[in-house]
Amino acid sequence: MRGLDVTVAVWVVFWIVVGVLAAVEIAHLGALGDTVVRTADGLQKTADTLSGLSSIPLIGGSLGDAVKQVDATAATVTSQVAADKTTVRHLSLIVGIALAVGQAALGLLLYLPLRLPWRREVDDVRRALAADRNDPALCRYLARRALEGMSFAQVRARGGDPWQEMQTGDPWPLAELELQRLGLRR
Repeated sequence: MRGLDVTVAVWVVFWIVVGVLAAVEIAHLGALGDTVVRTADGLQKTADTLSGLSSIPLIGGSLGDAVKQVDATAATVTSQVAADKTTVRHLSLIVGIALAVGQAALGLLLYLPLRLPWRREVDDVRRALAADRNDPALCRYLARRALEGMSFAQVRARGGDPWQEMQTGDPWPLAELELQRLGLRR
């Protein structure tokens, strides 16, 4: 269970980091708007310079309409960029929060149904040990749980017939294995 605890903790931290990094990177996209604003400022200055030429006969008349269009375009671009930067800022927050909170919550939602019953089991065994640390029924229960949780290789490594030993001998060595797995001591 401790391995699962660590895995879930790493999962949660990983997705929080990913969410923060995504939010920061998306927020940096707003800097593109600064370049566009500088370009619009350049258009605005060009329009201002050209508007001085609109009073020149022959050239000025046709130039006046173009200057008005350039001026209007620059103003539109500047206002649109301001709105887009706000949208990018909001998007960075939404994506960051969705990744960090959404994935972390998913991990916890999958983890808690496994962890809570295990915690209750540990608490029940702890209380039973506190009531009588030599309770034979508790010993047999823990020994059986230990054997049922062992792989065939682990049973084989113990030698002999642990099921028979549990019935005829001292089951506490097996019970101690289960207590160790639960993080408890007699």
